[in-house]
Amino acid sequence: MIRQEDLSFEGKRVLVTGAASGIGAAMARALSAHGAEVLLADRNEGGLHAIQDDLGGVSHTFVYDQQRIDEVVKLADTVGCVDVLANNAGIVTYGPVVGQDAKTIETVIQTDLIGPIVLAKSIARPMLEARQGVIINTTSQLAFCGAAERAVYASAKAGLAQFTRSAAAEWAPYGVRVAAIAPGRTLTPLNENLRAGEEARANAVATIPLGRFGAADEMARLVLVLASDIGSYVVGHSLIADGGYVIAQ
Repeated sequence: MIRQEDLSFEGKRVLVTGAASGIGAAMARALSAHGAEVLLADRNEGGLHAIQDDLGGVSHTFVYDQQRIDEVVKLADTVGCVDVLANNAGIVTYGPVVGQDAKTIETVIQTDLIGPIVLAKSIARPMLEARQGVIINTTSQLAFCGAAERAVYASAKAGLAQFTRSAAAEWAPYGVRVAAIAPGRTLTPLNENLRAGEEARANAVATIPLGRFGAADEMARLVLVLASDIGSYVVGHSLIADGGYVIAQ
């Protein structure tokens, strides 16, 4: 039986990265609605304050750039001990692999793989000392299948999925759970190309057995479940929420 208190985050501090828009903003709203003190982190200061104004509970904002390791470490040091990390910030680029210059590749790997790993291990330190805490990474459906013209992004997300499994095995004995959500095509600012035209939209939807794109709120609800007491026995798993895209490949 699921009790109301199983989904409560009352008295818990939760850090959400990439919180200024899209899935991160939806996570922030959902966690705040369930009682969390939400720490909102993003490089978009204006977006952070807009989301903060929407929240009814206690929240704080932190501006940082996940491409810069020093800023990632500073963020972790500034927020200190948290109960939950929603390790969500990321970017995506499109185009053939041969057309990706070294700087673009470095930026994507830095933002989508190195940054999240450094943040997770920095946030995990006080969690491991306290012998409690939850880290939920945001990977992607493309961590589990091929992706033409998104090879670098898919590679970074696949690495983050493997980090989720490996860190989970290492930290679970110390009471720290690590898991992940792997969103499919979700209507967010990061995926504005999905709205580009009726033909492109129809072609994209045709690849999804459920017949529609995902919504940011649907992904946020998964974080509520995985980070709450309902998900207390889930360790190392990446929950794919893609309307059936991966299984249809």
